[in-house]
Amino acid sequence: MLSRYRIERDRGTAESRQQFAMLREKWPLAFPAKPEDVRPLAIGAAGEIASAMGWSPPYTLGVLGSWKMSPVYCQAVLCYDQRIALDGEPAELIDPNAKELATMRLAQLAARKAARKDRKMAGSVATKSAASAATKMPANTTEQLRSRVRAPLLRQ
Repeated sequence: MLSRYRIERDRGTAESRQQFAMLREKWPLAFPAKPEDVRPLAIGAAGEIASAMGWSPPYTLGVLGSWKMSPVYCQAVLCYDQRIALDGEPAELIDPNAKELATMRLAQLAARKAARKDRKMAGSVATKSAASAATKMPANTTEQLRSRVRAPLLRQ
């Protein structure tokens, strides 16, 4: 059985698209529409969002999860040295551990993209090779196929 925390967090993840529009409307500097304007959020931002929106902390983490794991956000963590508060004001510095986690996430996303591309290429190559193999095989006549089937039956 799932815990209440997990249920709330999963619900926040599922509803993140709808809720993110409200976050963007309420805090446009913290959640900009343009990728080049994205800045890393302050450490306590999730708690502030939860209290301001009336959400539970697990639900808030679920909503913010896809944003913080996105390539755009990870690039922002690597590019900037300081986090911002919800109002856009500078907050604490980004620690090296956060930069390392962002690097690992970007590598994970790149590996997933490469694997997807490899599967797609392998699928098209397999389809092409199967099609070419089928065209290169000599067509068996009906009589040849019947003789192949009858031969084992006659040996009995």
